[in-house]
Amino acid sequence: MTNEHAEPRINEVATRARAGLLNIISAITIALLLLRPETDPVIIVGPLVLFDMLAAAVTGLTPFSPTGILGTALTMGIRPVWKPTRPKRFAWLLGAGLAATCLAMRLLGASPVAMAAVVAVCFVLTWSEATLGFCVGCYMHKLVWGCQDCEVPYVRRITPQVAMSQEPPAINVDSRA
Repeated sequence: MTNEHAEPRINEVATRARAGLLNIISAITIALLLLRPETDPVIIVGPLVLFDMLAAAVTGLTPFSPTGILGTALTMGIRPVWKPTRPKRFAWLLGAGLAATCLAMRLLGASPVAMAAVVAVCFVLTWSEATLGFCVGCYMHKLVWGCQDCEVPYVRRITPQVAMSQEPPAINVDSRA
């Protein structure tokens, strides 16, 4: 916890590095599923990513997941940016749900293309977090539960416009200078 905030905070820089590592894992998994499905990558990657997401979501800390440890180590020399943990924990639970879905698809005999489609969703989500700093799960958390401290980049505020009680001023054509 930082002194200014009552709730626990997480290093956003390390979290984005972790998302980048998960993005690389998802890209390799998609390639293997489509090009070499006999390698059966989901049976290995699925449990790893599921554990990784659950470890981070349960503890609320990036350094307690395997990719979080590496992401934290990679960003040790970079100044941390502290963000609330609740939106990230929600996002990681959604990620665990995607990993569990993909693993269940594998165990139920789904086609490699179908599994690659689910992993492609993971790829897009981790890419947007790692490169743009936009966490879809955090955005969903903010919409559902609200978050005073949450700043979601690339999303404009939606505020109702005040109705104008006056008509726009008429242009006076006769007063040309």
